Parts: sequence; C-alpha cells; structure tokens
Amino acid sequence: MNKKLFLYDTTLRDGAQYKGISFSLQDKLKITKLLDDFGMDYIEGGWPGSNPKDEAYFKHAQYLGLKHSKLVAFGATRKPNTATGKDPQLASLLNAQTPVVALVSKFWQYHVKTVLRTETSENLKMIYDSVDFFKSRGREVILDAEHFFDGFKDNSDYSFQCLKAAIKAGVDNVTLCDTNGGTMPDEIATIVAQVKSKYPQLSLGIHCHNDCELAVANSLASVNAGVTLLQGTVNGYGERCGNANLISLLGSLLLKPSFNQNFSLNPKIQASQLTTLSQKVANVANMPLKNDAAYVGNHAFSHKGGIHVAAIAKASQTYEHIDPALVGNQRDISISELSGKSNVLLQAEKLGLDVSQNFSQVLSSIKSLEQNGLTLENAEGSFEMLVRKHEEGFAPLFTVENIQITVTNLKRSSELDTELCTASVKLSVKNKTTHMVEEATGPVDALNRALKKALSNFFPQVEQMLLTDYKVSILDPENASAATTRVWLQSGYGDERWATIGCSDNILKASTQALIDSYQLFLIKFQNNGMTSASDTDSQHINLDTNNSHQEVQNNGNL
Repeated sequence: MNKKLFLYDTTLRDGAQYKGISFSLQDKLKITKLLDDFGMDYIEGGWPGSNPKDEAYFKHAQYLGLKHSKLVAFGATRKPNTATGKDPQLASLLNAQTPVVALVSKFWQYHVKTVLRTETSENLKMIYDSVDFFKSRGREVILDAEHFFDGFKDNSDYSFQCLKAAIKAGVDNVTLCDTNGGTMPDEIATIVAQVKSKYPQLSLGIHCHNDCELAVANSLASVNAGVTLLQGTVNGYGERCGNANLISLLGSLLLKPSFNQNFSLNPKIQASQLTTLSQKVANVANMPLKNDAAYVGNHAFSHKGGIHVAAIAKASQTYEHIDPALVGNQRDISISELSGKSNVLLQAEKLGLDVSQNFSQVLSSIKSLEQNGLTLENAEGSFEMLVRKHEEGFAPLFTVENIQITVTNLKRSSELDTELCTASVKLSVKNKTTHMVEEATGPVDALNRALKKALSNFFPQVEQMLLTDYKVSILDPENASAATTRVWLQSGYGDERWATIGCSDNILKASTQALIDSYQLFLIKFQNNGMTSASDTDSQHINLDTNNSHQEVQNNGNL
C-alpha cells in the first residue's frame, strides 16, 4: 500500500517574503481559491496579529467555502516567561478560527541563547505549553522546527528534547526546517531517518529553503527517509533564494516511478494542471514566470540545436524526460542560425505551412537574417512571414511606396519642451495608392497610426489589431549612436498573439520592418482563418512614447 503524502502551501506567508511580491487582500483570497481548486491539503494564509492585512484575510477566508484544503494560521510559540493565556499573539491565532495552527519554535540551542535570549529549559516549556494550549482547544497543531538541521548537527540531544516536549503535548506533526538552506541531501536523509527511527509514530514534515539550489532535492530526499508532509510555495517564492518549489516537487512526485509507485497524493491533484496553476499564481503575484522553470517554463521543452530537433522528431524521449502535455506544457522548436532541417519543418508544420519544396531557400534566408541581427527564435510571426514569402505565387496584400517621419519641437514658455511626431505613409493596396498622415507624441506610435489608418480604408478589420508589447535591444552598444538596434513587437487580435522583429542602425527603420510584417501577417491570418471580431474581448494595447523606451499598457475599453 502506498504511503500517503500531504502538500502544505505557504505561498501566502513565506512566499510573500520574496523580494518584489506584495499581495493585496484580494490577491491572497484569489490564490487561496486557486490552491483549493487544485487540491492542496493545507494552505497557510498568514500570521494573524502581525499585520492588519492578515487579520482581514482570516475574517474573509472563513466564507470562501474551501472544498479540499485546510486553512492554517501561522504564528510562534508563546513568549519567554509569559503564560499562554496572557500571550496576545496566541490569542490572535486562536481568534483566526482556523482548523489548523502552525507554530514556529526554536530547535537550535545556539539560537535559543543568542536570539531568544532565554534558557534552553524555558524554550522546552514554551514548546509544550503552546502546543498544549491549542490542542486543548481542538486545533490540529503543526510545529515548525526552525533551524532543525543546523541545531541537530550542533547538539542533537537538545533537538530530541524539543521533539519530546512537542510529542508529550500532543503535537500532530513536526516539520523539520532547513531554515538557512545550507543542508545537503545526504545530510537531510540521514537526519530525518534518525528522527524517524527514534520516534516512528511521529508525523514528520519538511520545510526547505533554496539557498544552495537544493530545496526540491532535499524535500524529495526527506520523503524517502520518512517525511509525509511537504511544505513549499508555488514557483518557489520565498525569502532570499526562495523555498522548495511545489510545482517542481509535484512534477517529480506525480510522474517519476520511484515516487508515484510508492507514495500517493490527494487524487484531486493532477499533473496536467501544474502549468496552469504556476501561470495563474505568477499572474496574481505580478511576477513573470521563469522561462527555464522545470516542468512548466516556456523553455522547459524548448529545442534549438538542429541535431536535438532531428532526434525529437523521431523519438521525443531522446531529449525530453516526459511528454510536455503531462504537465500542461508544450514543446517549442526554436528557429535560429543553429537550426537544421527538422527545426524548420516542425515549426512550419505547427503553423500549417509546407516548406518541403523550398526548404533550402528558407534555411538560407534564416541564417542570413541571423547574421544581420534578426533572431527569429522569439519572433514566430517573422518566421511565418519569411516562409510565406518563399511560397510560389506569394503576393503581399500591400506594399510600401514611401514613409516619412518628422519630429517637431514645440517650445512652451511655462512648460517643458514637447515634441510632435508626424508620420506620412504612402501604400499601394489592390492596385490603388493611398496616402495617410497621422500625429502622435512618439514616432513609432505615429507610424503605427498612419499604417493602420491607411490600411483600414481597404481592410476595416485592422482596427481590431493591437500592439501589446514593444521592446528595443542594442546589439553593439560600443558603437554608440551608430549601434545596431533590434526591435521586437508583439501584436494581438482577440486571444491570439504573434511577434515580429526588425533590425537596423536606425530604430525607426527597425520598427517599420517589424510593423509591416505584423500587419501583413494579420491580414493573411484574417483572410485565411476568417477571424471573428475582437471588439468584445478584454485586449490590451501599448502606447509608444517619443523615446521608444517607455511602455504604457491600457485596457482597450479605456481608449
């Protein structure tokens, strides 16, 4: 019979200590629902009594109607030489009215003396009294043994005394914490095994930090040694280098035979939902998901080298340890100067295009563009246009006859000087010439408006196409004002997104290349796929300022 494992999420408390994250009350409630829907066993909501936001959270969380998760209030053992009934922090934990309470306690003798500044015997009483206080009031109690591994290596006898005090008080689980993140996997396994051997009936948990990039490895090592409660955070958020990443941890627990054949989890938890959960929490946290994140990152199943891609096409297991779909992710084939035939064929096939007849010309063009700074691996729109331009009978839906951009400095006596940019665009569309002039505060914005206005007379649907992102990079900054500039822009229509790229020593020329490819591709997509109106979608557009560096994103409905 498989041993049951339990997942304990501390994203809302320990994860909130990650630099750059600041959850609002609504953010915390939203993530709580996401975690409950996913099937997390325990959700640590915060530390009541430490700040007004967490106080408010526990009041609101009572009404969320959680179906799969137990809500946990986190706090510390009582203060030294203070009765439990007179400790305001314990009172706040009790008032949170959660079914589970997590108490952090000191298990390192050195820490007790230098930080708590109390006697080791008093710390033992603090552990017993605090656990007993909540157990006598019907709470499930998880004791977080802070600095457990450092303390055990320093003085294992005292660590065992702390465990004995907790067990005597009726603790439900003791979670062993690698607080400094410096313990190695073999040490974790050995120490956990020693604890389990001495107290075989005690439920053990693990709480690892990632300071040595070993939090997930240490957590997995602890499972084999006898731990059944695994603490961590979604995407590994946490103080310093972060906590054990529950997404990576779950990927291995659910999909690797050495774990899924010997241990079981809440059946509600599905590997296929890992990528979705990771992305949704990252969106709420307003933290971009790392491209190289294990299992769920955009690059987790990305292949660039031609030899690798050729092998993937024949047998995916040669360069992928699992099927990306198992975790809700997908394979990505990059196009670059390192590409071989398989890269181009697979990427073209993904787009519904056939390059078998003109493969050599397409690959030659890719390598030539790469040599001149036009990297296509993150610009699938430009790759698609390149392939289409090599198709027999290809004819662009419009051609550019002339583009002129002027910048006028408007001097104002009482204000800072401002600039007015004017873009004049002359296009040939359906054997007719159209000329349009538009103004804006930035030259790229003016150019985009003029292109869109000129094309809208023939293709009204272009009004629905939006610029959703715009980035500029300098390829050779040592050349100063003569440096080569690469422009990457993302366009959107409804839920669809595509990226195009331009490269030149003139930023406006580079922007023009990317814009023209984007409009051409949009019209082809519309013509071929019969795209529906995006007027009812919550799309976003980007406003490009004079220097092409500041990006202001607005909801379409606010325009």
